[in-house]
Amino acid sequence: MILGYHTIGHGPEKILFLHGWLSDHLVFEPLFPLLDEGRYSAVFADYRGYGLSSDLGGKYTIEEIATDVIELAGELGWENCHIIGHSMGGMVLQKVAVLEPRLVSSAIAITPVPASGLPLDADMSAFFRSAADDDNALQGLFNVLTGERYAKEFLAYMAKRTRQATNREAFLGYMDAWTTTDFSAEVADMAAKVLVVAGRHDLAVGPDVITSTYLQQLPNVEMEIIEGAGHYPTQETPVELFTIIDKHMAS
Repeated sequence: MILGYHTIGHGPEKILFLHGWLSDHLVFEPLFPLLDEGRYSAVFADYRGYGLSSDLGGKYTIEEIATDVIELAGELGWENCHIIGHSMGGMVLQKVAVLEPRLVSSAIAITPVPASGLPLDADMSAFFRSAADDDNALQGLFNVLTGERYAKEFLAYMAKRTRQATNREAFLGYMDAWTTTDFSAEVADMAAKVLVVAGRHDLAVGPDVITSTYLQQLPNVEMEIIEGAGHYPTQETPVELFTIIDKHMAS
């Protein structure tokens, strides 16, 4: 079983993109036209229950995603690559580095969930779970994630994309994964260089959370803040995000 994926480019620099909880690989779509196809071989994977892997069921755990990603890299014939993960994908890339350290040349974690997870209290957990069925709750979730700054039309659009990207079982399964999983002790000697991109207006995983988790848990990490973004710089500030990615790759 190999995850579904979308490919752009045929260049020597290999990048594997990993999406978050509320989106499939199309969360990175604003970056597609910016990728130099002669420089990059970019693969955008979809987890079980999402997008191009929507027909694949599973246990919906972080370790399962990481194992699937490692198998995908093997199918591609990649011995090492750069990994870029958004939100839950930032947690996944760390698990990949734990399981198969040689695969990860470097990593960029965009507004990411830390290896210690993001536990929720009972009320917040109930609110997040209600978003599996309630479009208003889902739009409210996007509103918080992006700093309560955007028009309702944008929030409705993001919620619609979530409904198109995944199903209820995967939605709830992966929610349990990123809220309850903690392998932070395993990343203390992670060799790969990690650049964390934080959004100033991210009310869930903002710079303060990154400082108290990633910057404490990883040995080779630095943070860059996008002042105009919340949790979704892929949609909010794609050109600025791509410039950060491009500079990191060049270094």
